[in-house]
Amino acid sequence: MAKTEFMKFAYFDKEIVEFEKATVSIATHSLQYGTTCFGGIRGYYRNGKVAIFRLKDHYTRLMSASKMLGFEYFITWDEFKDIVTELVKKNDIKEDFYMRPFVFCKEPRLSPKKAGLDFDLAIYMLPLADYVSSEGGLNLMSSTYRKYNDSAIPTKAKAGGSYINSFLATSDAQRNGYDDALMFDDAGNVVEVSVANIILVYRGQIIIPDTGNAALEGITVRSALELLEYNGYKINRGKIDRSMVFTADELLVTGTAMKITYAESLDRRPIGQLDFNAKPEAGKFHKLLKSEYEKVINGEHELSSEWLFVVE
Repeated sequence: MAKTEFMKFAYFDKEIVEFEKATVSIATHSLQYGTTCFGGIRGYYRNGKVAIFRLKDHYTRLMSASKMLGFEYFITWDEFKDIVTELVKKNDIKEDFYMRPFVFCKEPRLSPKKAGLDFDLAIYMLPLADYVSSEGGLNLMSSTYRKYNDSAIPTKAKAGGSYINSFLATSDAQRNGYDDALMFDDAGNVVEVSVANIILVYRGQIIIPDTGNAALEGITVRSALELLEYNGYKINRGKIDRSMVFTADELLVTGTAMKITYAESLDRRPIGQLDFNAKPEAGKFHKLLKSEYEKVINGEHELSSEWLFVVE
């Protein structure tokens, strides 16, 4: 895999610095104990302008995660957007990109306790076009690793330490020749792909897993659902089992990096086809959402002005 190329400037220790200078001690608390929360944000360069997708929603989720995890870190929306604006301008953006804001503790400390710790914000950026191939969909494996529930770790927070769960599931899937892992809760209900949400189309109905106590409330999946409702479709919430995925019309996969894609198969069984050996194809809902999403980020949709934060 090619080395990741990060953009020249980052936000660290309350100022814009060169990326290489944004460093911490090997004994920092967050490195040892995973005491971070983060966001993943997409930005697009269109017609000479930078447009960031649902920036305020990402800000709200990040501050909510900090509260849920008890980090006691908070900045206002105005402060956050000013930092992002300054960082985007400093990096002189001329391409699509990914932005990672995160709240963390850089103090060296040996105990997994909150007392005496101070948390702060850092942000880095990197160029990012399509995270997954535009040709075809994902081949998923049913993971043997269960998604943790809210009684263990707050599932509505993108908590850094909790992503060892995704690491294990994804690594296992890829080691076995799959693209990613489909994860289940302790009761065997489908929750999400390791780092992305799902939307199931089953017998013509659009179904998403109950918000429940295991699924992350993703911003991209929320956008996809709002786009479906915008086009007159009804959304159903309910329990989804593996057999429903095997016999589904479509399984859509959504996330900041992936945007909106689909699953071709689960455990080598094609999705959307009865013939075991048939070649899966993108379904009508994937085509609709992909088209609508592209209109939004190109500034051509009624929702563009609401969802895009434009940096002139």
